[in-house]
Amino acid sequence: MKGNLGSLNAIRKQIKRTQLILILFVTVFMSAGGMFITIRANEREFNDNLMNTSRLITRLYGFTSEYDREQLKEFMDDIVLELSGVDIISIVDVNGRRIYHTHHELVGTQYDGTIPDFSIHNNGFYTEDDIGPSGPQRRTYSAVYDASGKYDGFIMTIMLKSSMMQVTLRIVLLFLFVTIIAIVVELAVSGVLFNRIKKEFISFTEDFEGTKILVDSMRANNHDFTNKLHVILGLIQIGEYDKAASYIQNISMIQKETISRVMNSIENPSFAALIVGKIARASECDVRFILKEGICFHNEDIDIPSEALVTITGNLIDNALDEMNRMQRNFDAVKELTLGVYTKPGSLLITVQDTGGGIPLEIRDKIFELGVTTKGEGHGTGLFHTKQLVQSMGGNISFETEDGCGTCFMVELNR
Repeated sequence: MKGNLGSLNAIRKQIKRTQLILILFVTVFMSAGGMFITIRANEREFNDNLMNTSRLITRLYGFTSEYDREQLKEFMDDIVLELSGVDIISIVDVNGRRIYHTHHELVGTQYDGTIPDFSIHNNGFYTEDDIGPSGPQRRTYSAVYDASGKYDGFIMTIMLKSSMMQVTLRIVLLFLFVTIIAIVVELAVSGVLFNRIKKEFISFTEDFEGTKILVDSMRANNHDFTNKLHVILGLIQIGEYDKAASYIQNISMIQKETISRVMNSIENPSFAALIVGKIARASECDVRFILKEGICFHNEDIDIPSEALVTITGNLIDNALDEMNRMQRNFDAVKELTLGVYTKPGSLLITVQDTGGGIPLEIRDKIFELGVTTKGEGHGTGLFHTKQLVQSMGGNISFETEDGCGTCFMVELNR
């Protein structure tokens, strides 16, 4: 049972870890892919916007041939104000002098930057990255011609790299925000789904464990009844027919009453099956199994996994049976195991009392430590794991013992 419980917890943790890794990986991967595609699309949009704006400004500039410098400045300033995605417009005449610039202090100065080569760009427009007085930038050059078709200079429509970085940064931050929100929502949804799956899984495991306990119980009962059949057969063979009939009636009544009492008092099927199985095993071991008066277990009183309940009680009963089987005692001595189970809202008490030899004084203070046992080498894990399991649920386990009289273990759980 300890192995089953450990495997169950390991599977739960593995499922949760895998679920978390998948959520993070898929969300981050999709977000990163979406962000990359959006940034690349935004780069193309920068270029298209600069090209279209440059064409518009070139056409509008054609209407300013009669404007003086002040009129041109006012006209172009109004255009710049209406345009989005453009930081600077610069117009350079055929002599390389700036006749307009968004930064007015550069108007009239000599342009000393890259001279566009329109001979390899037949359409008179092209875009490239360069560095200007305002820093790194992306600019579109457009050729300007006079009324006779003669080359008359060029126009630069510019977007600063710092502005482009701000747009990219906003995209990155937006995707990060969306990613975080998506992860939070997915974790919340997956948490709900995981809890539902966990409940179904636990229910399935409890059913499986209950079936296993019932099989063990049937095996023990089969052995027990085989022994009883031998007694009946012996009585018949020696002609004690009345005693055989009485014996059959007696054991049938006891078995029926015992099972009925357990099933009526213990609502948890796995736990009830465990007790029935341990009663049969006790009979095999020639141990009288006693159920205390008033035993009861109501599911609504306390929330405790069936596998934990079965592990704790099963270990304590097995320890008690092993202890009584280990002791060398005369045949008149009575070997008894007494089980008590009680619940009330929020509380559980389990007591397992035997009439063994008691716990030796020298190991009483460390009986719950790993490897400490009275059974010899290869034992000493049952009580250690039982205490760990009880404490993991906020409970307490204790014992009372007396040399030559026996031991009583008590488990208390409040939730």
